[in-house]
Amino acid sequence: MRASMKNLKPQEKPDQASGGLPFFMREIFGVVIGRALKQWSYAAHVRLYMTALLIIVGLGLTGCTKTNHPSQTTPVKSPHDGHTSRTYAFVNGQWFDGQGFSQGTWYAVQGSLTRSRPKSVAQTIDLKGGYVVPPFGEAHTHNVEGAWNIDQVINHYVRDGIFYVKNTTDIPEFVEQIRGKLNTPDSIDVIFAHAGLTGQNGHPIALYEDTLRTHRYEPVIGKREKGWFNGRAYFPISSLKNLEEQWPTIMATQPDFIKVYLADSEHFKNDTRSITHGFRSGLDPQLIQPIVTLAHRQGLRVSAHIETAADFRTAIKGQVDEIAHLPGWFLPIPAQQSAVLLTQEDAQLAATHRTVIITTTVAEHFHPPGHQAHSEGNPHYLANSGSHKQQSVENVMEVARESQVENLRLLHQAGVTIAIGSDHAETALAEALHLHQLGVFDNLALLKMWSETTPQTIFPSRKIGRFDEGYEASFLVLQGNPVEDFEQVRNIIFRVKQGFPLSWRETQDSEAIAGHAH
Repeated sequence: MRASMKNLKPQEKPDQASGGLPFFMREIFGVVIGRALKQWSYAAHVRLYMTALLIIVGLGLTGCTKTNHPSQTTPVKSPHDGHTSRTYAFVNGQWFDGQGFSQGTWYAVQGSLTRSRPKSVAQTIDLKGGYVVPPFGEAHTHNVEGAWNIDQVINHYVRDGIFYVKNTTDIPEFVEQIRGKLNTPDSIDVIFAHAGLTGQNGHPIALYEDTLRTHRYEPVIGKREKGWFNGRAYFPISSLKNLEEQWPTIMATQPDFIKVYLADSEHFKNDTRSITHGFRSGLDPQLIQPIVTLAHRQGLRVSAHIETAADFRTAIKGQVDEIAHLPGWFLPIPAQQSAVLLTQEDAQLAATHRTVIITTTVAEHFHPPGHQAHSEGNPHYLANSGSHKQQSVENVMEVARESQVENLRLLHQAGVTIAIGSDHAETALAEALHLHQLGVFDNLALLKMWSETTPQTIFPSRKIGRFDEGYEASFLVLQGNPVEDFEQVRNIIFRVKQGFPLSWRETQDSEAIAGHAH
C-alpha cells in the first residue's frame, strides 16, 4: 500500500469511484463493508477497511475511472421510505423557469413533479399567484451537529426555505445521535465531512481545543480534556507516510466528503514563519494531491479551507472539487489585502478546473461565544492588541469587503461556479442578503446561484434545483417576485419537500446557534 501511495499521480475528478472492480465485486464489497461499519466496533471498522483494501490491492484492482466529479452517494430517503405522499395538484402558481416566472400547473406524484395529470388527485392547492422557486441551499455551515439544538436548527433552516445543507467539519459521534431527524421528506437533507485534515498545530486545532471546547461543547456535553477533539474534529497529518497510516481511520468514520485545511501555504516550509500577520497554518501543500487522489478513489469529493490567494491556487492545482471560502472572507489586517486578492489568471484556473467556490462573505460578521477572546487569527484580537492597537475593526471589515467584491467580480466574469454558504450564520439567508448588498450579482443571477447551483453542488446526483419532469417535488412559494425585489426571498408563504407540505414553528427564544469559522 505504501508504494502505491508514493506513486499517486494527478488525475481528473471521477464521477464515481468504481475503482476498476467488476460490478458484482463492487456490490459485494459495498454491502458487506457498509453493513459491518454500521454495526461493528471502531477498531473493527479499521481492521475491516484495511483487510478489504489489501484484498483489492492484491487483486490489482485499484484503478480509478477517469471522468469529472465524484457523485454524491449519501443515502437520502425517498418519499416512500416510511412516508405516504399524497398526490397533489398545484394550480395558479408563477413557476421559475431559470429566466423568469410563468403561470402553470404541476402535479406531485410519489414525491416527483409532472405536468401530466394523474388518474386521481387527492388535493388541489391554489398557490394564488405566488412565485414558485426551488428550495435554497447552505453549502458551508457547522450548525447541524448535535442533539442539544437540532430541532431548533432544523426549524430555522425550514423557516428560511433552506432544505439542502453541507456541514464541512463536525464530530461523527454527535452526528450519529441526530441522523434519524435528517434526510427525510419532512426535514432537511444534510451531508457531513466529519473531521478535517490539517497539519501539525494547524487550523482548526487551537480553535477546537482552546475555544470551542469550553465555549461551545462543554456547556452541553460536559467536561472534556484538551486533545479530546483529535481524531474527532481534526486529523493532524504530518507526512505522506502519516497520511497512509491514518487513511483507514479517516475512512472508518464514513465521511460524505473530505475537508482539508490550507492556510498561508506559501510560507509552509519557512521555519522562521511569523504569525504576526494573522493567517493560520494548515496542511503541507504537497499533501493535497495525494489526499484528493485517495478521496476520489473512494468516490468522495474534496472541499478545501483556504485563507490566501496562494492557498486558492494550491487547492485548485491539487484538483480539489471545491474551495470552502472566497479569498477575502478573512483578513487579519488591511496591510494583508494583497495576500487575498485573486487575479484574472486565478479565476480562469478555477473555471478551467470546474472548481466550485463557496462564498462565506459573512463569516467574520458572526462570532460564536468566546471567539472574540481567541487570538488565533481573529481580526478583533489583532485590531485591538500590540502594534495594531490603532487599527479599527471597521477598517478591517471595509478592506475585506473591497477584496470580496473584486474577487467575486473576477470569478463571475470567468464563469466560475459559485455556491452560497455562510460558515456560521444562523442560516445562509444572511449570506444571500449580504451578497445582494455587495452588488456584484443581479437578482436573477443571485436567485439561480442560491436555488439552483448551491443545491446541485451539495447533491450533484439528485434531480433538484429546477422544475422538470421527474424532478423532486420540492419548492417554495414566495409572496413577491425575487427577480424584481430580492428581499422577497424572506417572504415564504408555502413550503413543499418531496411532495410533503412543510411547516415551521414561530419561536421566541433567542438562543444562539454557536458556530465556528473554518
